Amino acid sequence: MAENPYRGLITLPQAAYGFVALSFLVLTLVTIALFSARSESVLDDALDSAVRKRTEAAAQDFARTLHSDWANLKHLSRMIDGSDIGGVGEVMAGIRGNGERISWIGYAGVDGIVREASDGLLVGADVTERPWFRNGLRSGFAGDVHDAVLLAKLLQPKGGDPLRFVDLALPVTDGRGELTGVVGIHIDAAWAERFLTETAESLGVDLYLINQSGEVVMASGGQSPDEDEQKLLAAARLGAESASRDEWPDGQQYFTTLVPDVSYADLPSFGWRLAGRLDVQTFRPQIYTLVVSAMLAAAVALGALAALTHLFVRIYIRPIGALVENATQLAAGEAVYPRERNATREAAQLSAALAVLQARRQKISGY
Repeated sequence: MAENPYRGLITLPQAAYGFVALSFLVLTLVTIALFSARSESVLDDALDSAVRKRTEAAAQDFARTLHSDWANLKHLSRMIDGSDIGGVGEVMAGIRGNGERISWIGYAGVDGIVREASDGLLVGADVTERPWFRNGLRSGFAGDVHDAVLLAKLLQPKGGDPLRFVDLALPVTDGRGELTGVVGIHIDAAWAERFLTETAESLGVDLYLINQSGEVVMASGGQSPDEDEQKLLAAARLGAESASRDEWPDGQQYFTTLVPDVSYADLPSFGWRLAGRLDVQTFRPQIYTLVVSAMLAAAVALGALAALTHLFVRIYIRPIGALVENATQLAAGEAVYPRERNATREAAQLSAALAVLQARRQKISGY
């Protein structure tokens, strides 16, 4: 039997399978290239928006909580009328509660002598040199974090960490509008830092409260940043337009943003800014999940495409191959009658043409 001279050439089914496979491969590579090019940009945009929104939310939540103390202080100032401070101590005790949040509330006359205070602490003491009193004589005052001075020996447990306070103060006037003194609140800075830490954990960010001097006065987790981290915080862009991506001393990359003013409603300004940072790996698990899902979808699509291609070959390509085989047999002089193929117009035409050729050949042979 003579060897088929066309054996080395590609067949129609092979061409069909190859075309589909090559098309799928090109489409996959283009999709991967586009995804790789865009994923980092999309991820950076998402991180930028996330760190800004979360830090802004943390700043507002923190300031709103302190504003509730400011509202209580305003209510207390309206209760005090000149030298009549009867019942004020009970109100102070109610506002102070268990002392976990508010360490001390007091009222001092214009001479700087404390007239009434929660638990009677510092009653009779001279506070004329304290910033909360001096500033509170002029207007509403919000004081930065500072170490306890007069209350240190009274409230600080032995061997405990140094007490630090955040101050709120407000001038008190009588019915004629004349200044009679100042009411002040000392908020425990340790409580404020715990609140900041809990907020940071719930939002998935690291938070740093920065004063007007650029010093970090509170940090989520209680760990103060080192010198290199301070520089990175100082380099964070002011405002909330965008966040910066930097590598921190721990070798990790973070997006860092800065809320320029921690304020709420009529709360006096503490001069604070709140910096927030977010690990660039935060959304990586979601990206990996997306990639795995895309790969599974691609595998399913490939399987479906292979099945459809196989069906296409059986219905439309195989009949052409059978007709080619019939034509080869006719050319070799074999007495075959091609089967009618109607899968496509071309197959039907070729089948009919071969039938006519075979009929003519038989007619000639009959002569």
